[in-house]
Amino acid sequence: MLLFGKRKNQFGLGVDIGTKGIKMVEVSKKKGRIVLENYGEVNLDVAGKQFFRYFDKNTLNPSVENITRAIRAILSESEIKTEKAVFSLPDFATFFITFELPSMTKKELDSAVGFEARKYIPLPLSEVVLDWQVFNRDLKEGVNKVLMMAIPKVLVEHYKHIAEQSGLELVALEAEAVALKRALVKDTDPISCLVEMGFQSTNVTIVDSGFIKTSFSFDIAGKDLTLTMAETLGMDFGLAENLKIKNGLSSDNDEAATVLASVLTLIIEKVKKVIRDFQVKENKKVEQLILSGGTSRMTGIVDYFQEIFNYAEFGNIKVNLGEPFNDVVYPPVIEKRIRRSNPVFAIALGEALKKFEK
Repeated sequence: MLLFGKRKNQFGLGVDIGTKGIKMVEVSKKKGRIVLENYGEVNLDVAGKQFFRYFDKNTLNPSVENITRAIRAILSESEIKTEKAVFSLPDFATFFITFELPSMTKKELDSAVGFEARKYIPLPLSEVVLDWQVFNRDLKEGVNKVLMMAIPKVLVEHYKHIAEQSGLELVALEAEAVALKRALVKDTDPISCLVEMGFQSTNVTIVDSGFIKTSFSFDIAGKDLTLTMAETLGMDFGLAENLKIKNGLSSDNDEAATVLASVLTLIIEKVKKVIRDFQVKENKKVEQLILSGGTSRMTGIVDYFQEIFNYAEFGNIKVNLGEPFNDVVYPPVIEKRIRRSNPVFAIALGEALKKFEK
């Protein structure tokens, strides 16, 4: 099993296991075009929060039984046939590190990366799976820029059991950031900042010329927006979640919008720091910011981000909502459904597209 590996097949299946839902996308490649075959999801809002708890609330380890049950339900309902799958790893369970090494041979790099890993990984190397890739060789400066990913071995075993009990063959595990890059950014795009706002955490990733330059995760996310809104306005969590997405930052409810804006400000400050640190270190400018994840469906959020990033410090970064299905062929009859699904199926689609990488 590879973390950065490449495999080709006629069909690709991506499985995104989140803390609030599970999403799956099956695609094929026909006449050079990516075709959507099937997709499906199980959401805690529908299934019941306690019944389908996907991660242990204390350890955040995946619940093999509940996740397996949900995946089987999706496979049956959506009639997905592909058995070889790529699973996403939650960003809060992975370690992303970038560093520089002097120019050296491949064999020397293998040893050097292992040595560097000891400096950054807060676990014994015997307890993690390491993979890495060189994303930029600067021959003039004699520097190798390395992206390294590490995941706990115990987590790998959990996902192997989930795949096996679901009747799937796990061919690869990937961090969410890698899948998002594949689904949302082309190699020819300008330097981009991907902001994936899930339920449990938010991930901020900078992509330059098709390579991930930095990826940072923090635990202020959708749950905090909903919880703050529920507590401040004295309403049920489920009602607050629905109102958050439907009304969001609109002026229909000024009090609710103010509450949501207060939490979004915390998220945006962290995003700004990631962008600022990258621009200072690389002496390059981030030109676009792409939102994805369930929280990005919130009414008014794109305009709110755009207003913040119009300031001179960032040189008018363009903010867009991620549209991963733009280059995917699908029946016109599901156009409206796909538009609603665009922000939340980006990771699953990105995993499915791994099969067709060159």
